[in-house]
Amino acid sequence: MKKLSLQILSLLLVFAFLMAGCAKEETPAPGEPPDVGEGPLGPLSLQYATWTYDLEKVQSNQEKYEEWVASQVDPACDVTVERTEFGFGDFDTSITTTFTGGDTFDVMYSSDHWLAKWAAAGWIIPVEDHFPQVRDYSGDMLPFALEAMTYNGKIYALPYATSVLYFVYNQDILDAAGIDAPPTTWAEVSDQATKILNAGAADVGILLGLKASSWFEEYLFSMIFSEGGSMINDDLEAVFDTDSGPVYDVISWMASAVEDGIMPVSALEMTAIDVQEAFKQDNVAFVIVPNYMLAEFAEEELSAVAGHYDIAMMPGSTHGTNAYTRLYVMGSGALEDAATKQCAWNYFEFLGGKTTVDGVSDYHVAKRWAVANGVAFGPISLWDDPEVIDRFSKVADFDTQRAQDALASSKEGMSAPWYAEWISFVRTEVQKAVLGDISPEQALENIKQQWEALAAE
Repeated sequence: MKKLSLQILSLLLVFAFLMAGCAKEETPAPGEPPDVGEGPLGPLSLQYATWTYDLEKVQSNQEKYEEWVASQVDPACDVTVERTEFGFGDFDTSITTTFTGGDTFDVMYSSDHWLAKWAAAGWIIPVEDHFPQVRDYSGDMLPFALEAMTYNGKIYALPYATSVLYFVYNQDILDAAGIDAPPTTWAEVSDQATKILNAGAADVGILLGLKASSWFEEYLFSMIFSEGGSMINDDLEAVFDTDSGPVYDVISWMASAVEDGIMPVSALEMTAIDVQEAFKQDNVAFVIVPNYMLAEFAEEELSAVAGHYDIAMMPGSTHGTNAYTRLYVMGSGALEDAATKQCAWNYFEFLGGKTTVDGVSDYHVAKRWAVANGVAFGPISLWDDPEVIDRFSKVADFDTQRAQDALASSKEGMSAPWYAEWISFVRTEVQKAVLGDISPEQALENIKQQWEALAAE
């Protein structure tokens, strides 16, 4: 009997030991700091999903993280990053396939127009629930970037890059037509473009990328915001008038620009990349492009407009514009265990936040993209960095860039589950109005009804 009791006691002790070991691997509840014990953590691997832009720098940043987190962070992480790459055009589809198939990533690229879908599906985590210190970045983010980082009031992301739509003009063409200053309203754009064409100073007055693709809405919202307009409010209600107001005026202006010949009908088959290439040929007076495209305009070996173009504030009553934000997010795979969660957070913050690396505290990765590649950013404080000022001053007037970014907003309605279906409908209806197949009023009636029908489903 005594022997049996000792056997039972031994089994109970073994069971208790095993349970304690299992408990150690549990991920702490949201809001609680991970119980990672004493470092170094690992060895472990992080699954990282990126698209294919400048993979040499992506690899370099990745290697620096592995070195930094192993030697300059407490607790240290013995971690290897395993990167998977997808093309940008297939990225959302690839992430969707991965997670619906039962696999995960720990850290990923994302974009403002995918964030709501991924968050609602549970593929990415509300970072502030697990690392509340991420909210400390809120005060140093451009408003549109902070909005892009947020879903249902919680921060899910840090910015990888931002792009603001800029109004660009060819100074030599304006000079040739006797125009002293770039336009400040859309009526002035029409007047100046007409004068330029009549003077033979250029073949094209203005180009917009109005192909029915994802570039279309970047142009549409930039012009709507320039007039203080709004299509969808924070309660996901369609709030635009269909027969007057800023949205109506913008679509009417586009239609008139084609009818009057200052914008060719071919603009409806052009993306921003096509607009960029056309402007580089030195025969277009005005374009709207995302800010990163200015870098090629400034290169003499790539562009015939190098040295005689600049940007102006977006024409319109408010000079507002549209912006989009690419993001870093933490995937649900990061919650596998406490060590993975901590090391994934370290990588997430290393990429998108401010960290102390080799004794220097900075937004190291964002600054590197900015200085080396001319990629814009979310943190406001980087606008005061001397190296950033020098780099961005080489492509356009620096003060105008900073002022325009401060007036940028994110596209409206992106948090609605039906946004993708609706915006595809918007593209075709506005194109019909621009071509004169239907009136702007009818297009907006159809667009509003479509939003309300999708919202009611």
